[in-house]
Amino acid sequence: MATRACIVLCALVICAYAARECIELTIKDNFLSDSIFNSTILKVKQEGARVNIVGLWDKFPKTVVPLNGTSEQCRRESQLFLDSLDRLELWALQMFDATAKPPSGILSGNANQYGDFDECLAVDGAVRGKYCLASLQVTVDGHEAIDNMVHSGYFIRSNVTDMGHRLPRYSSLLWGVCIPSSCSSFDLEHELADKLTDLRISVKVHNTMCTVKNVVRPYSFGKSLAIAFFLAILLLLSLGTMLDDGKEGSTNFEKLLNGFSLKRNFKKLFDLSDTTDKVKGVDAMRGINMITLLLAHKSMAMAHNPYVNKTTYSAVFGMPWAVIGRSAILYTDSFLYLSGFLNAHNLLKELDRKGTIDVKERLISRWFRLFPLFLSLMLFCTYILPDVNNGPQWNLVVEEHSRVCVKNMWKSFLFIHNYFGFEDMCLTHTHQLGIDMQLYVATLPLMLLLWKSRRLGLALMLGIAVGSTVLRYLAIHWYDISMFVYYGISVNKLLDAARYSYILPTHRATIYLIGVLMAFVLRAKKSTSLTDNQVRALWGVSFAVGLFTLISPYQMGLEGYKYEHLPAALFAAFSPVLWGLAMGIGHWAICNDYAGIGTSFIESRVFRFLNKIAYGVYLTQFPIFFYNVGIQRHSEYYSPLLLFPVPEMLLVLVISILTTVAIEMPFNQLYRIYFGKSQRKVKEN
Repeated sequence: MATRACIVLCALVICAYAARECIELTIKDNFLSDSIFNSTILKVKQEGARVNIVGLWDKFPKTVVPLNGTSEQCRRESQLFLDSLDRLELWALQMFDATAKPPSGILSGNANQYGDFDECLAVDGAVRGKYCLASLQVTVDGHEAIDNMVHSGYFIRSNVTDMGHRLPRYSSLLWGVCIPSSCSSFDLEHELADKLTDLRISVKVHNTMCTVKNVVRPYSFGKSLAIAFFLAILLLLSLGTMLDDGKEGSTNFEKLLNGFSLKRNFKKLFDLSDTTDKVKGVDAMRGINMITLLLAHKSMAMAHNPYVNKTTYSAVFGMPWAVIGRSAILYTDSFLYLSGFLNAHNLLKELDRKGTIDVKERLISRWFRLFPLFLSLMLFCTYILPDVNNGPQWNLVVEEHSRVCVKNMWKSFLFIHNYFGFEDMCLTHTHQLGIDMQLYVATLPLMLLLWKSRRLGLALMLGIAVGSTVLRYLAIHWYDISMFVYYGISVNKLLDAARYSYILPTHRATIYLIGVLMAFVLRAKKSTSLTDNQVRALWGVSFAVGLFTLISPYQMGLEGYKYEHLPAALFAAFSPVLWGLAMGIGHWAICNDYAGIGTSFIESRVFRFLNKIAYGVYLTQFPIFFYNVGIQRHSEYYSPLLLFPVPEMLLVLVISILTTVAIEMPFNQLYRIYFGKSQRKVKEN
């Protein structure tokens, strides 16, 4: 009896285990959640798809049309395409030719195949062409080295459901397909999934990733407002430039028109003479960090592009020297230091002069300084840019970003957009503006307290800085994230790092307060005499601390790195402190005339000019970078020199100059005329 009971019990255990396995294989987690919003069904196996790399070329479908489409017209046109292809009709050959085919060089990273975007859209015979960019998820079973090469070393790990309009789906493959315009993305996804079943490749075709020629976009109220805004700017620029007689206006309206005079603004922009209220070292610090951050952002935009040797891209950025780009957070920290320093410097001057802070005037001044150009870029990228061009990834990096802006632009108007994650942020790189504005508001009462009670103010600053450091350390442990872009990091981890630490002012306050502290220290203007050896030691400490902070996490950027909490947490917690210390020591030395042979470099006119257009460069670089990503038609050969594209950088420079003289400077003048208390208002006649 006991033997029978044991046999029955074992049979029940085996059945339960088999039922569990059956359920796991049959019912996938989140099978429909992401795809419902894209009107598609995601066909991704829970344990990852496997592919026979040798049979890929023979078995991969050469003709892909939805013969079983959901609409009768789609099925009819798909069959017509196949029949016409047999008869070698030109339009059918063009559609066939425009669809991507398995290439050589897959093991070199040449796996992203766009096909021929323009040839597909040009098909307009018996059937009209529709270009779709499908996402494929592939894993080579049992061959880790081959799998690594196919996915270009997994420099950034991604899957087909990741946000792709700003962070790249680097390890997912993109495949261009030309289908009849009557067929939907769902039809194509279903057809591809059926044909790639034997190869066990997972497929997703977002409905936003399909394009037809001469698509008519809806003419929204927001677009009308954007056009009206830019027409008004053009009108004011035209009137201001044509009516500028070189004299100061006698009325506020005449002064306003002078503010929009391009002749006057260009003259001011290129006037690089010294000013009496200039703070030494700021121009050089801002200019150097602007250039380094520009290159760091360019390297991230490059990760969206296809390369015939994409494994070389991964290998180059997996070298030790690439830590310079992976530590990009330090360059954004530099801007927070400068912002804290300049804000505190100006507030302390006002307190010394008036004994109080005019909060209303300060907030209005800050709003006019940041918002007009910010608004202009948001309106342009949301309502104007999508109509300018097209390309294989245009719908992803331009159109999808436009849709995000339509839904979430209001958050940017209030400068609270940094609290909602990169996925729902218009102009994702502008999270820094939200952080800066919030820290600026918090600085107003802090500076008043520091001015009235030095001991209490310094104690409060120290407490906030320590608290911010602790928060950064804990965030790394709680969420398994990193502020350093380590090799093999996933898109989800990058988004989590932003959401839980990188874009929060509570976590970025430390280096901002170091800037505030430096303004307070330099305000004392105590005469200090240092010997040459002491000066060399001072600069040695500054460079040593800065260099250590920059290169200390280099091992995290090497290929094959496995994530560890402690190094990531230590870097996140203490890098702002060390970087701020290095900047503070150097800044103190510059302000006290201890720059030595570097004085001419620091006071270079180039840095004065870059300082004037820095805000324009900061805002315009991402739209320009992703415009070029969107129109990229084919794979190119990767070379490290692609990080320095002269035409693109010149375009950033030119657009930044134009936005500075056409929008930023006129609105600053508008503030001085109607709100600035330093200038007497003139009554209108």
